[in-house]
Amino acid sequence: MQWTQKEIIDYYHHNEFAYKLWGPNMHYGFWDDDVKTQRQASLRFNEVMAKTAGINSSDHVLDAGCGVGGASIFLAKTFNCKATGITITPRQVDLAYKNAEKAGVSHLVEFRQMDYMHTEFADKTFTAVWGLESICYAESKQDFIKEACRVLKENGRVIIGDGFASREHYEGNDEWLMTRWMDGWLVNNLKTPEQFARYAREAGFSETTYRNVTQNVKKTSRIMLFVSLPFLPLHIIDRVIRIRQYPTDALWNQYFAMKKNLWEYGIFMARK
Repeated sequence: MQWTQKEIIDYYHHNEFAYKLWGPNMHYGFWDDDVKTQRQASLRFNEVMAKTAGINSSDHVLDAGCGVGGASIFLAKTFNCKATGITITPRQVDLAYKNAEKAGVSHLVEFRQMDYMHTEFADKTFTAVWGLESICYAESKQDFIKEACRVLKENGRVIIGDGFASREHYEGNDEWLMTRWMDGWLVNNLKTPEQFARYAREAGFSETTYRNVTQNVKKTSRIMLFVSLPFLPLHIIDRVIRIRQYPTDALWNQYFAMKKNLWEYGIFMARK
């Protein structure tokens, strides 16, 4: 199923309460020996991404698909750099500004309603483009990569932390399993790391790197499975009668799809 921008906007508006449970950095997170809680894991992933991209005080980062501003605020507060967050959801812009004010970084960040595949920024505006669990929503990953390259200065880098397909094509039960969890979160498609690397080369990036961090997100994948257990009867019924999609469908099926190595979690970076 191809989800529209309006459907994605409505989805995030109606699931706003999830930010209160998960925190402003709502993503899988990165578990290592020093991490004890999900919120710590979320912040740790920000740190890993920033280290990979070499973020410093001289950067101006475009936070593509910024949500309620978690990453932009983290980058500004940690590195004293400028960050511009964009989202297609108007309500998230308001919440992001409120969160930035609470964090004391309003002078370093701005937030705007905008499609990250078709931005209004001039060529060579930013030194880094950041996408953390947001680029999965791009209907065309190739178009996003092209736009990222356009708005980046020379030697700028795009960094993406997200789910990646483990293969280009799925059939039978594998296809069903992938579709079920992606539909649960209104994700149109995933691409392989190799496809992202090809898109980057074609767009004009000079080098790419990729790190598979699936092992570091598996604990969150299990947590999501446990959260979905009270809704198990709905999943059983769905095996017989197709019922309406619901977010818990993603929580359940993402775990089993990852367990079957149908998808992986990784950090992709390309330098212009």
